[in-house]
Amino acid sequence: MRIAVSSRSFRRPLSSHDLTQLEWLERCASLLEVDGVLADVTDFPRTDAEYVAQLRKVAIDLGIVPFGIDAADALDPDGEASAREMLVELASGFGAAVIRTEAPAPGAVPPETFVRTVAAAKQLGRLAKAANVTVVLAEAPGTIAADLAEAKHLIKDTDSAWLRACPSWSALPHAGPKDRYPACVVAAGEDPTAVAAAARNAWAIVEHTAAEPGDPWADVGEAIRALRAADARLRTSV
Repeated sequence: MRIAVSSRSFRRPLSSHDLTQLEWLERCASLLEVDGVLADVTDFPRTDAEYVAQLRKVAIDLGIVPFGIDAADALDPDGEASAREMLVELASGFGAAVIRTEAPAPGAVPPETFVRTVAAAKQLGRLAKAANVTVVLAEAPGTIAADLAEAKHLIKDTDSAWLRACPSWSALPHAGPKDRYPACVVAAGEDPTAVAAAARNAWAIVEHTAAEPGDPWADVGEAIRALRAADARLRTSV
């Protein structure tokens, strides 16, 4: 199991400018000792090629993987095609392996929203294929992909190998025998042994939501240490 964290977990200090992106990367490496990071598009103060390349280099120099870009609205059916092109360009410049996104809300006419979202996903899939970046769809309450089954339905209709599901870790034991997921989402505070057993070979994206009290550095750090210990125990017992 490899562990990554998203800048979403640190939205408050980043948005208040108490923490810069470069400082966030350094602390992810030194305090959290993660394997990789996901940078949310809303946390970029600049998106020019020079700045994004600098972020990528800093991450590599620190020994962590620039694993992905978070872009919650990448499949917004009302979004501009040019915005998706810029997103893939950003991901490519960052060296990201994945773009994590969510489906839109059902809207007034859910079937219409679904069809338009599939069209947006097909366009994003074509762009992702050209850039060799995988789009992973996370479950999100209140959307047309609120659980793994709905996410898989949307992915099936998109019919692109470059769009994969990114389920919560609790959905992994219920996945089919042929299902393979690049990453799963783990909330800080989940049972580390259960998570390690379910995630095994996937990337585990550990998150601390903005609504949760406490210090995200301490909470995410504690969750990561517990996951590593649980994963080590499972591997030595095999």
